[in-house]
Amino acid sequence: MLSRVCAMFALVGAASCDRVTLTTFADGLPDGGIRQSADGESGLDAPGNIFVFDQKLLAEDATTVIGRNAGYCIRTDPGMPDWSGTDAPNLPDDAANNYGQCTWTLVFYEGAGSGYVGTLQVSGREADIGTSYISIVGGTGDFKGASGVLTTTPEPQPVGILFRQVLDIKLRN
Repeated sequence: MLSRVCAMFALVGAASCDRVTLTTFADGLPDGGIRQSADGESGLDAPGNIFVFDQKLLAEDATTVIGRNAGYCIRTDPGMPDWSGTDAPNLPDDAANNYGQCTWTLVFYEGAGSGYVGTLQVSGREADIGTSYISIVGGTGDFKGASGVLTTTPEPQPVGILFRQVLDIKLRN
């Protein structure tokens, strides 16, 4: 599997195949999948609330579906009203942003156009506004033993949101 990734890099003249950089998008648009609270009777964003998501994973063109982006976040610091419109008012926290401790899996489908097959697992603190740096903690298939950093930035759209994900992946040789 890793040899297939290395062979792809050899074709484009890369000197080494121990690092890969990919850009993907998690589709937070209304038809892109689910993002919903798993608890909380009030429907407002509060510390300890869990939300789950299972969204399309899009290629760098932000339209081609190459897999799924699925996981959960535990809200640690809901502060500012964000694009979801579900924030609890008057909480003593960071009034300029919302944060969650998140864990998710990027699934790359075979034959979907990314050139990769397998999964990447990521975990870390993600902000609703601005750029976050999330640890890549493992992978399967072409990404077996991967580590690195996923840099994620929300990009609001006229309806919904896309999350640009730049993955700096260190592959185990």
